[in-house]
Amino acid sequence: MARAFKLPAVGDTMVEGEIVEWLVAVGDTVDLDQPICSVETDKSVVEMTTPYRGTVLALGGEPGDVIEVGETLIIVGEPGEDISEPASEPGEDTSVPASEPAPTAAADGAAPVPQPDPAPARPTGPDSVKAVPRARKLARESGIDLATVVGTGAGGSITVVDVEAAAAALSTAGGGRRERLSATRRAIARHMTQSMQVPQFTSMVDADATALLAARAAVSAETGSRVPLDALLVALLVPVLRDHPVMNARLDGDEIEYFDRYDIGVAVDTAEGLMVPVVRGAHALSVRELSAEILRLAAAARDRTAAPGELTGATATVNNVGALGILAGTPLLPVGTSMIAAFGMARPAVRLVGGSPAEVPTMTVSATFDHRIIDGGASGRFLAQLKRQIEAAEELVVANQY
Repeated sequence: MARAFKLPAVGDTMVEGEIVEWLVAVGDTVDLDQPICSVETDKSVVEMTTPYRGTVLALGGEPGDVIEVGETLIIVGEPGEDISEPASEPGEDTSVPASEPAPTAAADGAAPVPQPDPAPARPTGPDSVKAVPRARKLARESGIDLATVVGTGAGGSITVVDVEAAAAALSTAGGGRRERLSATRRAIARHMTQSMQVPQFTSMVDADATALLAARAAVSAETGSRVPLDALLVALLVPVLRDHPVMNARLDGDEIEYFDRYDIGVAVDTAEGLMVPVVRGAHALSVRELSAEILRLAAAARDRTAAPGELTGATATVNNVGALGILAGTPLLPVGTSMIAAFGMARPAVRLVGGSPAEVPTMTVSATFDHRIIDGGASGRFLAQLKRQIEAAEELVVANQY
C-alpha cells in the first residue's frame, strides 16, 4: 500500500519548512530511516529520513517550495501503485524526524513537546491560498502574497499563470521592492507577536565593569584564547537566578512553574536574524566550559547546523547587546520564560570612587520581566544583586568559577 510521509514538526515552534535539496528521486528505492531530503525550518537546516521502505512514488514539492507541517513530503510504495489516496500505517509515527531530535524529558527534565496534529485541509475557492508548488515558489521569488491572488486552477488552486498575472499587475502599480520573509524571520515575527501578548516591563541599572573586564582578561590569558563575555555573564547570572527562583520560571495557567534546571539561552546575531541557542545545565559548567559551549553553539547557529533541540527550552536568556556597540537594550520576553537580561557595551563614565570623581568603564544592565508574576520590587532586588555580581566578577570568577 502506498504510504505518505508527512512533514513532521522538528521542534516546538515549527509550522512549515522549505525544501532545500532532495537526496532521492521518483523511482528510487529507499530503506527505513534513509535520508531523503534536507528541509530549512525556522531554526536550522535538517535532514529528513523516511519511516517507510519501498519505491519513491511521488515527492511533495521541489527545492524552494514551502510546505506546512502535516503536508505530504514523500509517498513510498510499490511501483505502479495508485497514489491518489496514500495511507499511513495505523499507529505508525509519521513525525519521525530528522537526524537530530528535539529534547526529551530525559535530556532536560521537561516533558516532551507534543507534536501538533496534521494541518487541516486548506479551503478551496477564489479566496483560499491553495496553490501548486511551482506557483508557491514563483510567488516567493516575486514577493507576491498568495492570499491576494485569485486562483483559476482546479478547485480554486493558484497556478503559475495566476502568480505571473499578479506580478505583472504589481510591477505597474509603482510599488517598491518586495521580499518574502525567510523561515527564520517568519518565526521571529510570530514569536515577537506572541511575546507582546504578555504584560512585561524593563528595568535598568548601571554597573562598574572594571572587575568584569579584568576577569575576562585573566581567564583569556590563562586559557590562551579570548573568552566571550557571554560566558562570564552566564556564570555570574546563575547564582542570582538561584536566589530569585521566580526569574527562572514561567506562568502556567494559575500556577508558577519553577524550573529545576538552568538552561540559559544566549542570543546570537546571525545573517538570518537573532538565534538563541541554549546552554544546557549552565550551573554545572565552569567559565572555561561555558566559553567552549557558547562558541560551539554560536558557530552552529550562524551556519545553520544547530540541532533543533539546541535552539529551544531556555529557562532564562542572556543578550550581550554590547557586542554590537549598543549601550542599553529593552529586550522582549521570550515566550515561556519570565526574565531576559541584556548587557550593554561598557563605556567610560565619571563616577564617585572613594569620594572623588573618576572615569570608570560602566555597563548598563537591563532586564525584561513577566509583569504577571514579577513586580518592581522583585525586579529591583534581582538587578541589585546582579550588579553586585558584576562588580565583584574578578574575585568570583577567577577564584571560584574557572
